[in-house]
Amino acid sequence: MIDRDDQREWLESRLKDSSRDVLVLYGRRRVGKTTLVTSVLDAIETPSVYYLCDQRGTEYNVRAFANRCAERLDDVPPAVDGFEGAFRYLAGRVEGPFVVALDEFSYLVEEDEGIPSVFQRVVDDVLAETEISLVLLGSSISMMEEGVLSYESPLYGRRTGQWRLEPMSVGDASGFFPNYDPIALIRTYSAVGGIPAYLEQFDPDVDLLCNVEQHVLSKGAFLYEEPEFLLRQELREPATYMAILEAIANGAARVTEIAGEIDRDASSLSRYLDNLTRLALVERETPVTDPDGRGVYQVTDHFLRFWFRYVSPNRSQLEQGHVKPVSESIIATFPEHVSYTFEDVCRQAVRTPAFPVACSRVGRWWYDGQEIDIAGLSAETETLLLGECKWTSDPVGTGLLDDLEALEPEVRWHGSERSVVYALFSKCGFTDSLEATAAERDNLVLFTPGDVLELFG
Repeated sequence: MIDRDDQREWLESRLKDSSRDVLVLYGRRRVGKTTLVTSVLDAIETPSVYYLCDQRGTEYNVRAFANRCAERLDDVPPAVDGFEGAFRYLAGRVEGPFVVALDEFSYLVEEDEGIPSVFQRVVDDVLAETEISLVLLGSSISMMEEGVLSYESPLYGRRTGQWRLEPMSVGDASGFFPNYDPIALIRTYSAVGGIPAYLEQFDPDVDLLCNVEQHVLSKGAFLYEEPEFLLRQELREPATYMAILEAIANGAARVTEIAGEIDRDASSLSRYLDNLTRLALVERETPVTDPDGRGVYQVTDHFLRFWFRYVSPNRSQLEQGHVKPVSESIIATFPEHVSYTFEDVCRQAVRTPAFPVACSRVGRWWYDGQEIDIAGLSAETETLLLGECKWTSDPVGTGLLDDLEALEPEVRWHGSERSVVYALFSKCGFTDSLEATAAERDNLVLFTPGDVLELFG
């Protein structure tokens, strides 16, 4: 398993001791929940049973789960009545610490709204005097947050820990492409994003365009229809959500712009945008110095941004097997597409503990047509970080620093009391004169793609 060290350590530490835990691990499809849990169960000495729930209803899953437990205990399959009966059977057969991992628990909740109440009784009554721990996994973020973690859920207060598993950062994703240089890695990340199952599809020994043609643009490929599957699993009206994501991926950022692109009334979009934001597929971004200001929307997942920019608008051609024309359009505009990813990667890097300026908030800044790629705030030290990112084929010179310094007075935060640090990020490095300037100043730091990746550790 690549990376996930923090989550693995958390899960192992909870399941190794003798305390009884109820842990909730959830996140998007393909983000690596099953791999994480099964690898931990294989590594620890605590006996366990893993069961993958499906959508065939409570009765089927109760019977299949009980049979799986009997198989694990080398016993005869029991006749049980509901999940309470299945867990009573298990509690009567095991002694000492034991772990039950129920994968896709959200399927049970989706098919039977009474499941949270059933498992409340399992936790409170059946397992109360045992050392049996539960790990509940789910891919439906909405179902897990509403049916398991919310205050209204019968299971509220029973869990002893939870972790929402997020897509990998570019630093984590580098483990899939050990021979890639930093520029190739950022270009690849801009196309496939940070979902482990997506990263696994790309061959590290094949160039990016060939990987895209084979695994994203080709009908029948794993990634060809993946965004549709994701939206159908999580949301009603997937066609509307797809239209919204395509509009945002192609540059519509404000609600009125999105509404104009999909021919809908702007006032009708808030529910859709709220749902996409809750699923972490879209984010509402405000200027970092004005969190209550007017926001714009961005697609947060880089694979979805790539797919809705290049695949979704060209489905007619791709359905007929016409991959090359779409590949040519990608080649023509890909540097501009990657430049946005580079900005996001640099903001990720600024948030790492290794970055020389510790910022409590990191984002962008804009006002009245002016914009700064990276703005970081440290209220504790009254430090303002301002940064620019350039994904160009030429080294960056002192002109970019001059422009950034000229904009600095426009950023209204902490007045004259603040100190300001400048950070410049460049695909192709920096001119000798800018390097010399940085060597003479303690408020200017320069980063190449290689420097950025080193910040992730």
